[in-house]
Formats: sequence, structure tokens, C-alpha cells
Amino acid sequence: MLCVCKIHTDAYLNQLSYLLHFIMKTQHTSYHVLSIGPAGDMEIMQQLTSTATGGGTSTLPNLEIVPSSDTDRVDQLLSKTDAFLMATDDVDSVLDPSIINYLLDPTKTKQLKRIVAMSRNLNGGGMGMFVTASKKAANAQVWDNSNKAAYIEYENTIKQAAKNIGADYTIVRAGTLKGGSTGGRSDDDDNRYYSQYLHESYYELTKNDLVTWQLLFDCNVRGVTLTKGDVQKGPGMQAVFTATGSEQHEGDTGRCGLAEAMVRSLEIEYAKNADFGVGTVASREVPSEEEWDKLFHDCLKH
Repeated sequence: MLCVCKIHTDAYLNQLSYLLHFIMKTQHTSYHVLSIGPAGDMEIMQQLTSTATGGGTSTLPNLEIVPSSDTDRVDQLLSKTDAFLMATDDVDSVLDPSIINYLLDPTKTKQLKRIVAMSRNLNGGGMGMFVTASKKAANAQVWDNSNKAAYIEYENTIKQAAKNIGADYTIVRAGTLKGGSTGGRSDDDDNRYYSQYLHESYYELTKNDLVTWQLLFDCNVRGVTLTKGDVQKGPGMQAVFTATGSEQHEGDTGRCGLAEAMVRSLEIEYAKNADFGVGTVASREVPSEEEWDKLFHDCLKH
């Protein structure tokens, strides 16, 4: 069993955790995927993790969404959990240490082998006043490194919890998160529609213009780069142009690429007790299986 934990805020959708659910249930059907989240999010979680069928939409059977208020069911499922994935879109929030310690209590999670936690690029490169200004003026989810201390504490809490349990950890770093859904539908061969990601209604839910830049990003930036450690930089003086940009830019991370990397790292032996960053590459096609293998090998084996 694999558990995905989402962090709730009332300000926006937590698209990344929904995406993790969907990738796990479509690509790893041997897992029973447990999703823990607020009761008020159940309907939108079902919508965004549904798949299109001839008669409408459907959900796959290996995903169980459990409200965090149902502690009896949560505890029951935690005892059978093999791996934990933790992620959030919110640049200003991390999972509270008390919640991490509850979920990763050694007396509850006796089968746990791996914890994969999303963090951020914390090295400070390519940050500064222009990045902070773009966050205030253009996109509130721009990562400007202003919450660095909270993320350092969060990472340390994850590592200590893994040590207490006897599990391995993987830290996956991101910059400004973009995209997250299927891409556009078109007869044009240059467009790609990827049904393994969030339902296309995601674009309507996040739209604030005639054409959402999130859709344009997903059409243009499907490629991924992985870098060992904490070395990826922010956009620097270009931040005002990249905050809602739909091309490849330094400091960006695609939600689809990040979620894929987190899920795939579960099966990478040399991703144990390691950290790596996820960046973007301009491409209309997602990486192939062989390309993913090479990305991980080149990043973590050298």
C-alpha cells in the first residue's frame, strides 16, 4: 500500500497531491493507494483524478480517499503502508511537524520502507527582489525562497522520522510549479494529450484568462531535467517575464514531471537517502521509460 498525504489550504487547489494520486493509480495498479485529505476536498479530488470514458468519467478501484477526520481508518491503513509521498503546491506552507510525527509514528507504520517528500530549491541562487516582486504582482505561487527556514525544518523532521522508523527517505526539490493536466486536444500532431495526468477540467478550475497559461505550459514544456542535490537556480532578473510563462525557464518545475519523478523514485534503489531537483525542458512529449531511466542514472549514479 502507498499513502499520499495532501496539505490543505483554502486559497487554491492542491493540484500536485491530486496528480500523485492519479499517477499512482494509473501506472502502479498493484498498489492500493491511500489518500489522506480534508473531508471538504473529497468531491474535487474525485473530479480531478477521474478518467474519461465513453459514457463520461470513471475512477479506478485502487484509490481510496480517506478524510483526515476518520482517524480509525487512517490508523488501520497506515499499519499496512509501504511508502509515503508528501507534497504541496503552497509556497507558504509545509506539513506541521506534529502531523508528520503522527502519520510517521513507528508504532503505526511498521511496514514503511520509503518516504518521498517534495521540498524546494533552497540554495538561494537566482533569487532576490525581482523574484519576490513577481510573486506579489503576477503569480502568488512563485517560489522566491522566502520560506526557506520552514522547509529546512520540514526536511529535518522527515529525515528524523525516517530514521526512527528504519525507513529510507528521498527529498525531491522544486521551483515554481506549473501545469499539471492533459494538455490540449487537437488533430495537429504537434499537440499531445496525456490522459495519465489530471482531468482536463483542471484548466477551467485554474483559468483566469481566455486561454489558461497552465494549458500552454503543458503543451510546450513536457521535458524534464534532474539534478543531484540542491543546485537549481531561480529566474533572477527575468522573474517578471517567467512568473506565468509557458516556455522553458530557469526556476520552473512542471507538476507532471515532479509527480512522475516522485513516484518513479520509489523504484530507484540509489534514490534512497538522497535529494535531487526537478527542472524543465521544452518538449511536446513526455520522457520515455528509457529516458526516465537515463535521467535518474545520470543524476544520482554519478
